[in-house]
Amino acid sequence: MTKFIRREFQVDEPDKTTIVRHDAPAPRPQMPGGGILYIIGLPGSGKSAVAERLAHELGCPALTLPLDEPGEALERILAAGPAGSAVVEVPHKLLLGEAFRQRLQSTGRVLYLMASVEAMAERLAKTPEEQAKVRERLGRLRTSYEPLFMQTLHLMAPADAPLDEVLADVLERVRM
Repeated sequence: MTKFIRREFQVDEPDKTTIVRHDAPAPRPQMPGGGILYIIGLPGSGKSAVAERLAHELGCPALTLPLDEPGEALERILAAGPAGSAVVEVPHKLLLGEAFRQRLQSTGRVLYLMASVEAMAERLAKTPEEQAKVRERLGRLRTSYEPLFMQTLHLMAPADAPLDEVLADVLERVRM
């Protein structure tokens, strides 16, 4: 469920006005890449599961960029041409390179699955005792990678809910 954030704006120039409407969605900017959707996020955010289910729903392949030679793999995906569509899972470590992030942005839509550290730790930890260590590691990763995710994304979806709810939300965002 979406919660609205109310903000107060102070206007230095009283003769100027800003209108914020909530009754009609704002027009979306044109996004690149026609049919390619890149999914980014930390381990445990649901990238693999969402990519697979989303690709099935959209009738296109689900792919994962490899850590070794990701540029070559990306070029093979892009060589499918403008009619080619795919849902591509992108490991978070690949986002360290600015040129690679810009390449993703310019060749497709980038969806960031944003999950809480607690939800990711619960998904990744094999035992309840292991959750504390996993939470600590994920907290450090989030601090490092969150700015990179924010610089790269076109779309963002909360990923704490069960998979069916996350998928429904992502489908809605992708189809807009």
